[in-house]
Amino acid sequence: MFIVPIARMDGIVPSDSQKSSPAKGQAGPVPFKEMLRTAVKEADQAMRETQEMDIKLASGQVDNLHTALIQAEKSAAVVEFTTQLASKAVNAYNQIMGMQV
Repeated sequence: MFIVPIARMDGIVPSDSQKSSPAKGQAGPVPFKEMLRTAVKEADQAMRETQEMDIKLASGQVDNLHTALIQAEKSAAVVEFTTQLASKAVNAYNQIMGMQV
């Protein structure tokens, strides 16, 4: 069984700093808005793949049960990550709004 290593995440920058984004081909900080949008798209895609796998499993087109279970666990992990990301963003926003100036 191959375990995928955890990759380093790029830094998060405010979305107004896109004006000074690096040239194409260079890796730069990713705006939080884009990171959240990508996470939501990945979660949606994972859910679709899981639904397709469930349909195939129910119709008997899947020979290996573990393939369906692995897909379901991947989908659950992606959805959990996206939920945590959105929750942390809302909590941070609430803390900032609660600060006295």
